[in-house]
Amino acid sequence: MIYKRFLHIILFVFLFTELSFANTTHKDTSLMRFAPDYIKLQFAGGIGFISPGVGYSFFNSKLDISLFYSYIPYKFTVDDLHSISLQLTGKLLKYKLNDNIQILPLNIGFFTHHTFGSEYWVRLPDNYPKGYYWWYPGINAGVFLGGEIKTKLLSSKTPASGTAFYVRMGTRGLYVTSKAGNSSVPFRDILEFGFGIAIYR
Repeated sequence: MIYKRFLHIILFVFLFTELSFANTTHKDTSLMRFAPDYIKLQFAGGIGFISPGVGYSFFNSKLDISLFYSYIPYKFTVDDLHSISLQLTGKLLKYKLNDNIQILPLNIGFFTHHTFGSEYWVRLPDNYPKGYYWWYPGINAGVFLGGEIKTKLLSSKTPASGTAFYVRMGTRGLYVTSKAGNSSVPFRDILEFGFGIAIYR
């Protein structure tokens, strides 16, 4: 079941790629004006087991805004979990090695994350007294640091302009607060690692 869902997500991403990028040569069409600048597929990184996403670039590709749908199968938790994540990524440095490869060694970002389900509420249930929890399990936020390699891979065989591979390391505000209040929490326990692929139009 897990592998079937994984394959469904992969097929969705590639289908979306074709629909989004198929008419990139017709940039004067009104629909292409709103097409995403890239699609992503991320593994782990604090937002889910496997997460497809779309997004837009601004300020000459120095700022990215991405929206991910995330999925964690029951194998890794008490139940299947579905969530969404909104992310802002600032790309502070960029080095062009040649016409085909760019290195972005310093990407800094912020994310908010919402998990769906009755156990992941964003409003304190009535059975708890007011102020019982200062945090909400259904929504959280954090920061991350990473890097990216942009290439011309797939550009000659697909409508996409290129493919990028990225890695990231991040943490959440709740984790940092827990570490600050309890020094026995290992530093590695508040970190989340992930990697992914992005296809640009």
